[in-house]
Amino acid sequence: MTTNILKDINSSYIYEIATNLKPLINKDITSDIINSIKNKTYPITIILLKDAELIGFYQITAHDNDFSSYTPWLANVFIKEKYRHQGYGRFLIETIPNYMNKLNIKTLYLHTRHQNLYEKFGWKLLKPLKLPDGIKRSIYVLHN
Repeated sequence: MTTNILKDINSSYIYEIATNLKPLINKDITSDIINSIKNKTYPITIILLKDAELIGFYQITAHDNDFSSYTPWLANVFIKEKYRHQGYGRFLIETIPNYMNKLNIKTLYLHTRHQNLYEKFGWKLLKPLKLPDGIKRSIYVLHN
């Protein structure tokens, strides 16, 4: 297994990522990813590959629908369904501090409804988050 920052605007992984995320975020992010690679801006997409097959990914974004001034954010942590519950998510999440170092990110934020998951990886609860959808979430922070 390998992880990489997605840097090729012609990569087929871009379309695969966008296809996987569209039903979850109700938005096609293909152009966002391509523009971020061209302009070296957010979102930064980190991919997990096994024998050149995309297993999962996450993104580091400037904001993540948080309505706050916190930045940057961990967003869109995703493992393909057929690879879930096999340790790939853990592997991917454990790469975050390494990429924070590579990208010179000292503090990273996350909002999630998954209580007691990210604490296992060193994230600290910052505060509850209330969004218009009414789903209970919390904001977490990771310092590097």
